[in-house]
Amino acid sequence: MRCIHSAANVGAALLAVCTVAGAASAATSPRESSLPWKEANGTRIPVPPAEHPRLYLRAKDVPGLAARMRHPALQPAIERLETLAKRHAFVNIEMRAVQLLLKPEPEASRKLIADALAFLSRTKLADRQDACRETGRAMVTGAIVYDWFHSQLDAEEKAAYRRELIRLAGTLECGYPPVRQGSVTGHSSEGMIMRDMLSAGIAMYDESPEMYDFAAGRFFREHLPARNWLYDGGAYHQGDSYGPYRFGWDTFPLWIFDRLGAGSVYNPAQAQVPYYYIYATRPDGQRLRGGDTFCSSTKRGEPWPIGPGALLAGSYYNDGHALAHFLTQGGLREGEALFELLWRDPELKRMPPDDLPNWRYFGEPFGWMIARTGWGPDTVIAEMKINVYNFCNHQHLDAGAFQIYHKGALAIDSGLYTGSSGQYGSPHCRNYAWRTIAHNSLLIFDPAEKFGRGDTFGNDGGQRLPNGRSEPRDLGALRDPKNGYKTGAVLAHGWGPDASRPDYTLLKGDITAAYGPKARRVVRSFAFLDLKDARLPAALVVFDRVVSADPSFQKSWLLHSIEEPRLEGATAVVDRTSDGAAGRLHLTTLLPAAMTKIGGPGKEFWAAGTNWVNDPRPGADGTSIEPGAWRIEISPPKPAADDLFLVVMQVADRDGGAVAPVARIDTGSWIGCGIGAPSGLRVVLFRKDDASSADPLRFTAAGSGPMKCLVTDLEPGLWRATQAATRHVQSIAVHPDSRAAYFEGPPGEWSLQRTQ
Repeated sequence: MRCIHSAANVGAALLAVCTVAGAASAATSPRESSLPWKEANGTRIPVPPAEHPRLYLRAKDVPGLAARMRHPALQPAIERLETLAKRHAFVNIEMRAVQLLLKPEPEASRKLIADALAFLSRTKLADRQDACRETGRAMVTGAIVYDWFHSQLDAEEKAAYRRELIRLAGTLECGYPPVRQGSVTGHSSEGMIMRDMLSAGIAMYDESPEMYDFAAGRFFREHLPARNWLYDGGAYHQGDSYGPYRFGWDTFPLWIFDRLGAGSVYNPAQAQVPYYYIYATRPDGQRLRGGDTFCSSTKRGEPWPIGPGALLAGSYYNDGHALAHFLTQGGLREGEALFELLWRDPELKRMPPDDLPNWRYFGEPFGWMIARTGWGPDTVIAEMKINVYNFCNHQHLDAGAFQIYHKGALAIDSGLYTGSSGQYGSPHCRNYAWRTIAHNSLLIFDPAEKFGRGDTFGNDGGQRLPNGRSEPRDLGALRDPKNGYKTGAVLAHGWGPDASRPDYTLLKGDITAAYGPKARRVVRSFAFLDLKDARLPAALVVFDRVVSADPSFQKSWLLHSIEEPRLEGATAVVDRTSDGAAGRLHLTTLLPAAMTKIGGPGKEFWAAGTNWVNDPRPGADGTSIEPGAWRIEISPPKPAADDLFLVVMQVADRDGGAVAPVARIDTGSWIGCGIGAPSGLRVVLFRKDDASSADPLRFTAAGSGPMKCLVTDLEPGLWRATQAATRHVQSIAVHPDSRAAYFEGPPGEWSLQRTQ
């Protein structure tokens, strides 16, 4: 018998965790600014240098560009650009600009200047949604020619370019000056300010500094503080599709200002963001669902695109894991292809994720945990969410939600962001897909509750709409308590005993604030167990305490699936059989014992007494959509203000997998379970009142073989675990972050006591 977390080794274990996690994405030293800074409209911004080129590169970078054109790692990017140049005028102009920058030819340069101006002049805002992304991209082309060939433009040509760039800026949704929409979410948090207007402003700064002052001023005043704050969480809001899309836009100012000479303007924790997508990527190349999903239009069997964020952040911060993820997933759009040539580090070596720890914690403002059993095709993945903040827009009302994947999606996010009723703000989105009822979370149904303004949202019994689901303009609005974007708090998180391949991963959070006045207390605890056995590789234990303002409010525990679950008493089985999937989830509800299922034809998206139909678009059969059609609901049999839920989910192969016996352990103030896994007995215990306790604890673990025990909700300090039969004593250090003790020994009677 051995001590897993002794007082002597806890510091070394924590150091190992930090070392493993930090080595995975070590950033380069921050680059210092070589520029003077000025104040523009109350905001300090760097002053562009009085030289050209200065947009995307400087004169000192040109010799290196010539070497890049010959580098083997960049040949695929160059070949793609050459192909695109035959189809798109803007790529043709930009590739000619690159060639003329390397080998000047006055006559060809004059022709390029005229062609680019003509291209700008004929660019109009099309009458369709999001067309300003095209007019903004045209501004980039004009800015490149204006800046790189500045000395060859006469005064009249410069004036003509400026007129066109200002005209096109007026087509952008942010407006010109750029004062519309928000800087945290929404379209103005994408490329129109952070690349398009900023690029044009840098190019024509000498003759007209106004556009640069507007764009850089808003970026440093609004965009940058919000991102530098959220990067500390090591993830990104906006879900599995819009998240990487918008993070990609964040990396353009990273490189633009660095090449300008302003140094590193971002919090270096920006380097960690690609790891959220690395950990959320399934063996089939898709990502765990989150928020509004548009990547599901990707053909089944093809990896979901990740876009430029992983590439540009990886190159800037010297991170081979981020580069490897980009090279595996791909996803550079045609308008972004040039920047791989300009900014990718061709010497950076790809690092597959195999050496990464099997867990990743994403702290405030997220409060998320992803646990894996590995990185191969047999991997089990579990995502657990608290949602310290909800950013709205493409983020859903899913505080407390979880997902499970093993050889197919087993516990899923339900709903669909495309189809007959899938557009943004559609009835399906407002009443189902965006709402808590479409997620593996909890409902508290107050029949009198109203959602949104003007009754445009139905009553699903779920979480409130932060600030009416309006987007926050800036960081101040996001963090202002009166706006209600804060929806939870992490109470504990941890893993162990091994820092790289832990037996358990723990997350606990208070999500009361997500439910508004109908809730007095909502606390959810997750314990993911890596059972390290091919027959039964993993289990997820979920414990909830839910206290409603009115005992009559019905409480429901939800689990969504793609295929119909089979229910038998207090157990259920979810199988995956379609599209080559072969996983199984076996659910046991220990508190309360009864469950029902809802779904199937006519009830796939059932909420508030209505099926919010959203049929996939024609041809979607070959895509990777997973809207789901079924859910399990667990509710207490009798009304009560204070209810407990305790559910154990085992994950295995559909054929040849094992199912372990599960028993409830109820001992005074503590409750939990014993799982008789093939690899040995696993015990998990929680406090019924969800409070951290220094009280002594006694429990009996019945079973055979070695026992591994996780006891949560303990006060930090030194604890002593004693086995009654052998009287063997173990000293355990309980860390303030995890508030958990983990130890091994034979089954039987055990006691835990805090010693200091």
